[in-house]
Amino acid sequence: MSTQSFRARLSRRQLLAATAGASLLTAGAAPSISRSVRAQDASGEPQPGGVYRLLGSGDIRSLDPAGAEGSEDWWSAGGLLYNRLYAYDPANEFYPDLAAELPGLSDDGLVYTIPLRQGVKFHNGREMVAADVAFSLAWQLWPEVYSWGKTYMENVVGYDEVIAGDTQELSGVKVIDPYTVEVTLKKPQAVFPSILSMTMNGISPKQETIDAGAEYGKSIVIGTGPFKFVEWNQGQSVIFERHPEYYREGLPYLDRVELSLNVEPSVQMLRWESGEAEWVSTIPTAEVSNVLSDERFANARRQTPKPVTMRLIMNTRAAPFDDLLVRQAVATAIDRAFFARSTGGTVEPVEGIYVPIMPQFEASFRSNYVYDPEAAKALLSEAGLSDGIRGIKLFGGVDYETQLQGLQADLDAIGIEVEVIAGTLKDWLDRIKSGEVQMALFGWSASFPDAYDFVSGWMTCASIETGYNAGGYCNEQVDELVAAAEALPQTDPERIAAYREIEELAVNTDVGMIGMGNEITVALGRENVHDDPPNALIGGWPFLEAAWIEQ
Repeated sequence: MSTQSFRARLSRRQLLAATAGASLLTAGAAPSISRSVRAQDASGEPQPGGVYRLLGSGDIRSLDPAGAEGSEDWWSAGGLLYNRLYAYDPANEFYPDLAAELPGLSDDGLVYTIPLRQGVKFHNGREMVAADVAFSLAWQLWPEVYSWGKTYMENVVGYDEVIAGDTQELSGVKVIDPYTVEVTLKKPQAVFPSILSMTMNGISPKQETIDAGAEYGKSIVIGTGPFKFVEWNQGQSVIFERHPEYYREGLPYLDRVELSLNVEPSVQMLRWESGEAEWVSTIPTAEVSNVLSDERFANARRQTPKPVTMRLIMNTRAAPFDDLLVRQAVATAIDRAFFARSTGGTVEPVEGIYVPIMPQFEASFRSNYVYDPEAAKALLSEAGLSDGIRGIKLFGGVDYETQLQGLQADLDAIGIEVEVIAGTLKDWLDRIKSGEVQMALFGWSASFPDAYDFVSGWMTCASIETGYNAGGYCNEQVDELVAAAEALPQTDPERIAAYREIEELAVNTDVGMIGMGNEITVALGRENVHDDPPNALIGGWPFLEAAWIEQ
């Protein structure tokens, strides 16, 4: 790939300085895509043109960045159609996207000043300006607009008034001039620039979005991204084509992207093998180990750790799991190594709940609870439950049947009788929160590589009401540590240490949850397709901004 296509990556030192309140730092358009996925025989410069075909197992809900929360629409909106103010590259390095530079920060850590790129064109040809940015950050908070990520913005001044429907303007986001916005927070939050990189904060054109009404994200879709919307054949396909006025000169190379919808996972591999797709990421479990080991897949294999942790949660608010001894028994009864092995290579075992792409991840972290069924029985006996426990329900979704059977067998071996519940989280979440279902196997994908996204989402007392803390785990010390950590620069060693202390509390001291492993993307591309690495932050789907097909 031409070295002129992108400018240099931002260094961690630059990010630290900006987050700490240093003066604005200049950065380039975007970091370079890694060559690590290139076929070994690829030569020459990227070639323009071509159609890139992908297979998805779901449908599109919405292509409004706020409402795009499924796998297919999340990637379509976040990876193709829209840009955010900031983003992460394939190496998970932070960089200014629609922002011209890293943000300036006031001495009190409350006011971010964000300069915008000039000349960025929406897909309808209009230039993006600061009013569009201010609108987009408020739009997803409007009561009538569905967004999966509203609460991430709760620290912005004016959030409560917009959420309540008292106003449609976010008072904490001010337009300073056509190319500058200012964001005021209620309290210091080191991770706020990373929150602006989340897909629900994609930038849409203000008036066009309002005029479209309920059709925005359906028949009317207007972003600034490398590809623009052509058509959505509900349940069948969605089509995108090259945005000719994309602000990164010369990109994208591809003419067209075609995403097939509702393709059964069992069929996707067959269609890839028959040459009907350039990308498939839903590989049958039975085939994963072969894909990982067989040399014939070497130049087509696309693999990267996801920011996804698998964890087993228990309802800590009611018997029997309100007893620490019982939670310790469960943690000691689970064979986590088997859980990871049985996925065929799509889960790497970790003993904690953070994942390697996070600065807070500590490879040396160890759980206090080693697999030992006899020790687990002794803990149950100490809790006065030597006769075992009956009537426990375990939710586990639809993707981990073998692993759930393993968990069921592990618990049965120490006298805990478990009924496995299959289905979608949407159908069962309320019953898990209410305690009707006492255990659940959860996967959670961080939207940016920082432990804040895990902790704030499902590890604080506050997240019982506002997040996905379905087990009701609450230790006020965790909330206090988060508040202290977020007043520090994002890469400050003390901030990292605070989050590591939180992990120790949740996993070892309180056994509020049990870490089961880190999900890995295993996908197949094509030997003649280059620079399409998996985007770990958007479901493992490929980066296509600089992808090209060798003819």
